[in-house]
Amino acid sequence: MPDDADRMRTRFDEIVEGLELDLPDDLTPAEPVRPQPQPQPRRPELPDELETDFDALPDDQFYRDAPPLHLPTMAWPTTAAWVAAAGVPALLVVCTMIGVFLPRGVVLGAGFIAVAGATYLFSRLPARGRPDSPDDGAVL
Repeated sequence: MPDDADRMRTRFDEIVEGLELDLPDDLTPAEPVRPQPQPQPRRPELPDELETDFDALPDDQFYRDAPPLHLPTMAWPTTAAWVAAAGVPALLVVCTMIGVFLPRGVVLGAGFIAVAGATYLFSRLPARGRPDSPDDGAVL
């Protein structure tokens, strides 16, 4: 039983056999096509009042002197929470790298301090984006 591909191939062969292509016997190669020259873009003529001589312009400073940005100061609980959440684990890693092995109670206490700092920082996050933003973000 022939499948669809065989039927299509057979039908295509029938169509090709029915074509009558009469080609002339005296086919000569055509002359090579010479590329046509592209017109050069022209600069539009401007009125004299619009033309500017840039060399005659004064050498002014093209920037404005902006004052440096001052970072907002954090409240001391937020600063302490960042030190606890990021600094304590970093201190434990440094101590381990230099070969100072701390007692189990100190490591356990440092872990609790780091978790408490991270918990405080997460509790300070706004519930739905920044309060001054009109977009409340994606709601899933």
